[in-house]
Parts: sequence; structure tokens; C-alpha cells
Amino acid sequence: MNDKNDFLASAGVNTRLSHIGNSPSDFHGFVNPPVVHASTVLFPNAKTMENRAQKYTYGTRGTPTTDALCEAIDALEGSAGTVLVPSGLAAVAVPFLAFLSAGDHALIVDSVYFPTRHFCDTMLKRLGVTIEYYDPMVGAGIESLIKSNTKLVHTEAPGSNTFEMQDISAISAVAHRHGCVVTMDNTWATPLYFKPMDHGVDISIHAATKYPSRSFRYSNGHGLCQCGPLGTIAGCAWGSWPLRCAR
Repeated sequence: MNDKNDFLASAGVNTRLSHIGNSPSDFHGFVNPPVVHASTVLFPNAKTMENRAQKYTYGTRGTPTTDALCEAIDALEGSAGTVLVPSGLAAVAVPFLAFLSAGDHALIVDSVYFPTRHFCDTMLKRLGVTIEYYDPMVGAGIESLIKSNTKLVHTEAPGSNTFEMQDISAISAVAHRHGCVVTMDNTWATPLYFKPMDHGVDISIHAATKYPSRSFRYSNGHGLCQCGPLGTIAGCAWGSWPLRCAR
């Protein structure tokens, strides 16, 4: 494994995409990981089940197939881990619901993906979260919009339809000074062209139905898969956001 990692560290992106997330020697030499369809998982004894003392415990909590995809996304993003959910909107909703509570304030970029805007204007407002949309070109000026109850700043670059490029580094730096979580919808750029975590983003979000599902090695063909992975940053300082801790 170390030899493979050393090799991939200096390899080009096409070579990396051909190798990350799979280990043929683990599956009798087959190039791609097999698709594991499973729900119930057997345990050797009751104690192992009670303590969840084995890697796989239930199909929805992960399989070798989902692990391979998560490993590939982590390698591209530089993230500490990835969560897979059924859609891109679900990938946005999970961190929003994890970090925001009634009485909180969230700053959402005005060029955001429309289903995200709809979710904010309906579900989050109904839950008592105040939503404020900001100019995607605000940069460090976002500091004037942050309130004492601002908990999350959501970015998207390029922006949906209008394609503004935000100053993600400046926004992240300001947001972190005020204790805010920074999320980014990185669907348009993908981690091949922009790595949010290198610019201070805490959670990178993708609608994997788009480019990853048709362009990466783990391709399922455009329109044939729906998925929304989330990658989290190393050293997340906000407790137990689903499922991830520092690399």
C-alpha cells in the first residue's frame, strides 16, 4: 500500500483516477471493486453485534463498494472522510441540518443552486433559521454581514448559472474568525479543478449525479446514478458533525 501511495503521489490525474479507491489484490485480481448489494450483516456472536466490533454492521452504514468510492473522493478532495447520501440536495441538507438550529443565522451565496435556495426558504425557515443571501463577489466584506448568531456560511464557485468565482479563501478566513462553519458546493469545478479544503472550507459538497458519475473511474454513466457525497476537512472543530474526524 505504501508503494502504491508513493507511486500515486507523483502520478498524473488520469493515472490517479485509474487507481484510487480500488485494490484488485483484495478481490482476486478483479480491476474494479465488486458491487456489494447487502442489508443484513452477520456477526460471529452477540457481543460483537452489541459492541459493533466489526467493520461492517448494516448495509446502509457502508459496504466495500461505498468504501471504495469514499476512498477515491477523499484522495481527490484531500478530505478526512466522505459521507454518501442519495442526492446532491441531500448532501447540502445534511450539514445544514447538522449545524443549524432554531434562532441561528446562515449566510447563503445568492448564486446558489436553486433547490438549495428552496430548501433554505422553506424547510430551514420553518425550523426557525434566519437565511440571508449575500453577493457572491463580497469577498472579505462578508464580515459586515456576520451576526452574533451566524453559524454557517455557504459558498458555491462557480455559482450556478451565473458562474461567479468567489474569493473562497477570504470568506473562509473571516467566517472562521467568527466561529462559523464554511460549506461549499463544489459540483461545478469538482476536486480536479478546485480543492475547497486548501482554501479553508470545512465541508465540500458534490452532486455526484453530474460530473463524478460520468467522468471519474467509478463511472455509472450520466443519468444512471444519483448520489451526493460530502467530504469533511481535517481538524473539524465543531464536535461530531456526521461522522467525521480529523485526518
